[in-house]
Amino acid sequence: MEVDVKAARIPVGRIRSAVILAIALAAISAAASPAGAADLSGCWQGTWESCTSGHQGPLNATFCRVSPTQYDVRFSGRFFKFIPFHYSVTLNVESEDETSTTLAGSHYLGRMVGTFTFRANATATSFVANYSSCKDQGKFVLSRCCSSCGH
Repeated sequence: MEVDVKAARIPVGRIRSAVILAIALAAISAAASPAGAADLSGCWQGTWESCTSGHQGPLNATFCRVSPTQYDVRFSGRFFKFIPFHYSVTLNVESEDETSTTLAGSHYLGRMVGTFTFRANATATSFVANYSSCKDQGKFVLSRCCSSCGH
């Protein structure tokens, strides 16, 4: 069986036009879709402050993106300057654009403290969350760390 090679050839002009069209479509598509927000994974440090009692203290956090819509965050800090606390929460990505991410979540911390709910806005370098529970409300203010995650 013989194949007619001349009949199977595509003119060079058509190939060139198809390649130019594909490149143009890719460029238009890339320009039309915004870049995703920065990945918040990594170490953060800052402070927490209770608007109810006025207490405040240092706060560290480690963010780990577990899916396109969720971060697991481990917070650690101090209360009364020397009482350590640690807890983890899953924060859900509510919205995201090229400059910021809005997150929300909640975590039950026991009968004495209750359920804390969080709503936060984050950029590549800052994280500001408002929290509330039945007994307290306040704010976390964090900045991305430049060092490794060894709190």
